[in-house]
Amino acid sequence: MTDSEIAAASAIWAAEQVAGELRETYLAVAAATVLLERTSAGCAHPAIRQARRSGEDALDLAGDAERQLSDGVRRLHADAGHQEPATIGGLIEVLDTARDQLDAAAARIGQLPARITTAGQRLLDADRADPATETAAGQWHRAAEQLDLMTESLSAAVAALASYTGGLSGAEPATT
Repeated sequence: MTDSEIAAASAIWAAEQVAGELRETYLAVAAATVLLERTSAGCAHPAIRQARRSGEDALDLAGDAERQLSDGVRRLHADAGHQEPATIGGLIEVLDTARDQLDAAAARIGQLPARITTAGQRLLDADRADPATETAAGQWHRAAEQLDLMTESLSAAVAALASYTGGLSGAEPATT
């Protein structure tokens, strides 16, 4: 390896590390933004509105920066011959990975509505006949319904990807 190849490999490695850290930070900022949104719902104070806008802007910028870093790394890998050309098999592999991750998320989310419903019933069974209890139990019931819909949506995505990749691989008739 020449000195310039070593320097380029080092730069690529550094960019990949930054992209990884950026993805982790993105998730933390997304979680904080959701928390801020939930706790400040209905608040019109300019500082809170600015914090929400700034958080959303930060997410947009982080997503764009990560895409730029990753695209640059992929381009350098391809230019150096370290990346195989895109193939149908490679595409199927990536889509199968996404399908598996969505399927795992569906399985995990699918278990939550029963737990929420049980917690809501326990709350109602506690003989606390006050408006806050009834409101919370109603909200939990709606949350469970939303999670059921989310599970259905994730399952539909899994089925669609399975059908598509099955068609690409020739295991199933192609879908349009």
